[in-house]
Amino acid sequence: MPLVEEKIQLIAKEIQEANASQWTVTKIIKSLAEMNTSSEKKLREKALELLKELDTNAAIIYERFSKMKVYASDETIRGFNRGNIVNSLLKETSISRTAAEKITLEVENSVKDAKISFLTPSLIRELVNAKLIAYGFDSIRDQYARVGEPAFEIKKKLEESPYSGEGVREYNILSELPKDSRELHFDGTIFIEDLEGFSHRPYAYSFIAEEKDSLNKTILTSLKLVSRNKKYFFLQPAIYGLTFACAPFVKSSKSAENAADSIKEISEMLEEKPLLSLELFTPKALEHFGEYRLNAAKISNELLGENAVVGVDSKYSLKLLEPKGKQFMILNNSLEEYYPLSKYLFSPTRGMELFVNLNLEKIAEGNEESQFFEKLKEVSEKVHALKEIKKALLKKRKYLSPFALDELRTGIGLTNIYKASENFSSKPFDFASKTLKELSKLFDDELLFGLASEKARKKFSSVSGKSIFSQETLAFDECLSSKKCCFTGKAASMKELNELIDKKVKQVEYVGLAD
Repeated sequence: MPLVEEKIQLIAKEIQEANASQWTVTKIIKSLAEMNTSSEKKLREKALELLKELDTNAAIIYERFSKMKVYASDETIRGFNRGNIVNSLLKETSISRTAAEKITLEVENSVKDAKISFLTPSLIRELVNAKLIAYGFDSIRDQYARVGEPAFEIKKKLEESPYSGEGVREYNILSELPKDSRELHFDGTIFIEDLEGFSHRPYAYSFIAEEKDSLNKTILTSLKLVSRNKKYFFLQPAIYGLTFACAPFVKSSKSAENAADSIKEISEMLEEKPLLSLELFTPKALEHFGEYRLNAAKISNELLGENAVVGVDSKYSLKLLEPKGKQFMILNNSLEEYYPLSKYLFSPTRGMELFVNLNLEKIAEGNEESQFFEKLKEVSEKVHALKEIKKALLKKRKYLSPFALDELRTGIGLTNIYKASENFSSKPFDFASKTLKELSKLFDDELLFGLASEKARKKFSSVSGKSIFSQETLAFDECLSSKKCCFTGKAASMKELNELIDKKVKQVEYVGLAD
């Protein structure tokens, strides 16, 4: 496994820099390679144990090295590597290698002596620049300086209006994230979506369409609303009830087609198309349009496709559609009404303030099954604390006051539960059932989904040294035991789709292969 080999080589280099002999380094590398583990923590613990036996002095230096962690800009934790500073100085400035190595060694010693708990690339750069000035390398310092904003200025701007950028992300990491959540995010136990917007924007939102005095004005007003408010949210906001708002203007099948065409054409003008919620029943929020339900369904039939989620309250709603040859998502509202927020995400309220992914495989790694559930509880408590911090931050933003912040929920994304069971002797199905039950209890007020992004999956795979997969589906009988289980079912025919809706599966992807 290349990632494991890379970790071992990095440890070997650190042992070598701790003044261990080549024989000692080679012996330790061989032992680490035989461990058959991708856990960097276990590899480092074993390396230190062996080094204490083989070279006590080198072990003392190496242990000090091991405690020096850099929280990198790609949101991972890495061992401090003096060579990276030397390389960046040589790449970005005209300094000599001799001077670069001397300054870097002094910076390394300063870091060791200071025992800094959160060492970042920007802090390292500050320490290097201080040394450059101390040695009279003013022009080199100017070349190496990082141009950015003070944290105070970022905080002030965020109070006034939405503000984004790399500086905001770093500000949130340093100033707004609680230390324990930050540690879990960087070590790959959790992945917090949209760190850049943590202090000032909800994760997702859905706007309810309103009828205006003409069809085109109704469509334009709704789409403009989404476009104008995109800056306040991470995901492109969705539109709820647009077909109902347009339905009073529909007098025939032809006018339904024209209405759908207008929605498509105006959507094309936006930088990013909004998700369209196509309700085939009359939700409570749209009760005043109840008499136009059939006309709304006619428009919906013309809008079926990748960028739409069809809301139903029973399998009989589907009789209003002609789905042949089309692929789309179904959202089952038979037990509770939902607002679609993206193709795969939804909520009983109009949005989500936060989405946190959990790396169940990492939580399981190196633990007994009982320890896994204890660790899961600890992580859930930190996620709940994180949620409360974000809620408080959002409520401080006056520009967010028009939105229903008190209603927002939190989404929890999960890696594959069955794969996590491989860390124990449990049977996968029994373990999945037990884990889902515990998750539903720990996240009583949240909704459980698969991972929210490919970025999260790749991060989890990178830190684990193996491929990590999202929990996108689960045995549906198990899902039904939890009101918060929101994994996706797939149907290749209307018959399969009807069966899943009867089983109260919340979300079904209709691929239409068998019709």
